[in-house]
Amino acid sequence: MKKFLAKYWIALFALILFGAAAYVIFMLYKPEKAEYETNDRLLDTQISNVQAQINDNRQYAGVQDVLEGEEKALDESRLALYKAFPGEMKEEDQILYILYLEELFGNDITFSFGTESDVITLNDGSDLKVLTLTVNYETNYQGFKDMIDRLATDDTYITSVQYCTLSYDSETDTATGTVTLVRYLLDYGQEYQSPDVDGPGGGGGTIFD
Repeated sequence: MKKFLAKYWIALFALILFGAAAYVIFMLYKPEKAEYETNDRLLDTQISNVQAQINDNRQYAGVQDVLEGEEKALDESRLALYKAFPGEMKEEDQILYILYLEELFGNDITFSFGTESDVITLNDGSDLKVLTLTVNYETNYQGFKDMIDRLATDDTYITSVQYCTLSYDSETDTATGTVTLVRYLLDYGQEYQSPDVDGPGGGGGTIFD
């Protein structure tokens, strides 16, 4: 054994050094290098983001003093727009809307209560929905065109005409059919407001008077 060690100690020592070097390289150096490169890339990204933010701040430095007020005005404008949409349409609201349409169409309307469906959730968490109603009409041809135009441009009720059927009698100038309407609803956390409806009058006396 001594003769073997004496003869091959240089080779054994070199092998030990190679093993130690391999351990240092693969177990210590490479993981540390990988972590360093990851941290370096992360730091470069953070520096780029900060530089971009600095450039934005420099670009809009002239409006920083009015930015807060403009953001407040924008929020108020958005809220004013939201108030044009009801948050929901319960049965009583739908009945009042049908009465409004009967006055607009000039005829009695038969209908079934509509159901709400979701459209999209906005960035501020508000939910845009639609209520679909199908109603009947009877008018002359000009009245039909006026009706469609009025529905499409109605400022009182924001509505879209989704579908329409038309049966026209040229001899009597009578247009009949159905219109499928889409009422837009926007729930932005507001409380439901029941419709203001005048109740029937009282004090009519009794049968015993």
